[in-house]
Amino acid sequence: MNYETADWYSDVALVDDPHAYFDFLREKGPVVRLPGRNAVAVTGYDETIAVMLDAEHFSEINAVTGGLVELPFEPHGDDITAQLEAHRKQIDFADQIVAEAGDRHADLRSILSRLFTPSRLKALQPQLAQTAEALIDEFAADGKVDIVRQYGGPYGALVISDLLGLSDKTRNKFRDLLGDAIPVPMNASKEEMMKNPLVGVGKDLFKLISKRRLANHALMRPLRALLAHEDILNDLAEATYPDGSKPTLVDLTGLAAFLFGAGQDTTNRLLANGFKVIATRPDIQQELREDPKRIEAFIEELLRFDGSVKSGGRLCQKTTTLGGVEIKAGTAILMSHMAANRDPARFADPGTFDMDRPRIKEHLAFGRGRHTCIGAPLARREVATSIERLLARMDNIRLSEAHHGPEGARRFEYEPTYVLRALKSLHLEFDPL
Repeated sequence: MNYETADWYSDVALVDDPHAYFDFLREKGPVVRLPGRNAVAVTGYDETIAVMLDAEHFSEINAVTGGLVELPFEPHGDDITAQLEAHRKQIDFADQIVAEAGDRHADLRSILSRLFTPSRLKALQPQLAQTAEALIDEFAADGKVDIVRQYGGPYGALVISDLLGLSDKTRNKFRDLLGDAIPVPMNASKEEMMKNPLVGVGKDLFKLISKRRLANHALMRPLRALLAHEDILNDLAEATYPDGSKPTLVDLTGLAAFLFGAGQDTTNRLLANGFKVIATRPDIQQELREDPKRIEAFIEELLRFDGSVKSGGRLCQKTTTLGGVEIKAGTAILMSHMAANRDPARFADPGTFDMDRPRIKEHLAFGRGRHTCIGAPLARREVATSIERLLARMDNIRLSEAHHGPEGARRFEYEPTYVLRALKSLHLEFDPL
């Protein structure tokens, strides 16, 4: 693989070992121009934080598409902030909450924040454990499992369904719909992206939220007793922005669907990355069994060592200098959480998995600043509950050599996406407990 000419956004060869590619870039400096694109890669820890916190010079408008963003205008001058906002509706996926900015972003985030209060997460905890146990029951007697397809994927979809208070019928439908979803596959057209099962999820959510808003309309008072739903989706349908105005149904549907897109697959992939460590490090597996309190440190080091998110996008909207490199307005930024989390200038011996690492929670897996992942507390609870219950039901967890090869010649396949560190499968064998 020739890293000098490699394209992060289209070269599938970079999928298996992104760490080696980022190490190559980092040797050139914390900020490096990329070949073939009007883009730079940021691999330094400090520089990544600077980008995340700098709303004046860097826009999130291409958070989804990254270096593939197509601007509907020709950038001119050193400040294209106004042009970007004027053309936002013409930029693909710029209407997603992760790509919004300013008051619009704050308004949307205020709606989501109602779902992630400490009291609501505490109330959800018993369901997290029940869902884990129910899924484990499906394969516990087999002595083998693909943790991606049979546990992580369904678990994430079911938990988000429970967070929204969906019926058993709907949550099972969403479990099936999202079974094979791949986030932002390489070389996919916009039309192909629109075939993502999240589109079907969004249509169902639109209907459910619409019914609840209709039931609460003043003209429906005589029928309210028959139509009303006292559930979380009803709270969402009736939510207002801080200024008292109501979100549109499209906005609410987009937020609800976003929870599945952002929360389901990231949790699935993080669990798979975690059990790859557990299955190949018997010493760590034993330590977690003997002292479940160590699961918290395990998760934090996992988020740093091999977290779900490989990269996100930013766009320079006002010419600036970062890491000694001048970045012109209109330049795309490859901002990598993964690269920053393995910057040796911040984390000593970054390629080693160390649960006793100093300041272990200072990784950037969930971002920083105004776009810090709002679902981070839930993600931590999901992964901790899953590890605890899986270890309690599965002894002597090991990799399936039939699928992943013998020790010293392991093989793993990853989904062809530049966004997530996503194992296609992780086949485990175990002794049922």
